[in-house]
Amino acid sequence: MATVLQQTLVTVEEFEAMVFEFPTDLVQGEIVPMPPPGGVHGRVCMNVGFVLETWSRAANLGTVTANDSAVVTERDPDSVRGCDVMFTRWEKLPGRELPSGAFQIPPDLVVEVRSPSDRWRNIMAKVGEYLDVGVTEIWVVDPSDRSVDVFRNDRKQIRVTGDELLASADVLPGFECAVSEFFQHV
Repeated sequence: MATVLQQTLVTVEEFEAMVFEFPTDLVQGEIVPMPPPGGVHGRVCMNVGFVLETWSRAANLGTVTANDSAVVTERDPDSVRGCDVMFTRWEKLPGRELPSGAFQIPPDLVVEVRSPSDRWRNIMAKVGEYLDVGVTEIWVVDPSDRSVDVFRNDRKQIRVTGDELLASADVLPGFECAVSEFFQHV
């Protein structure tokens, strides 16, 4: 007689209480470990965060967080995704206080830097989750071809490369930078 094992799905609250050696997402109740993405990924994340933080401090419209800041993208079964960089307007954060755990509200902008192990179908699944939960804009930054794919809640995809300017008047008023800034010293 075959035995069927019942797998218990993990909730957001259980996931936040766990300790992991490497970055990990929670996808529909299942823990999904991610291999360490490496130096290029880390440098590009730093560059994106630096450019956004510089703009954010001057504009004072919200806050930039990085280093796999967690966002709840689904409930029942639960999903928590770690964003490489994100921007959230102050009005979404009562008292301008950041959550100690995962963001329960969608940020305005999510930036995913493609790491060597990322597959495009998995990236698109994350983009879909972010859009479904109410993120206004997602940037997928790809160090391999030095591009940024921009996805908005209208689901259109725009590709920006090289010295082309990346701007986001709706989400980041007054922000613009050449895409090449994200790849400095890479």
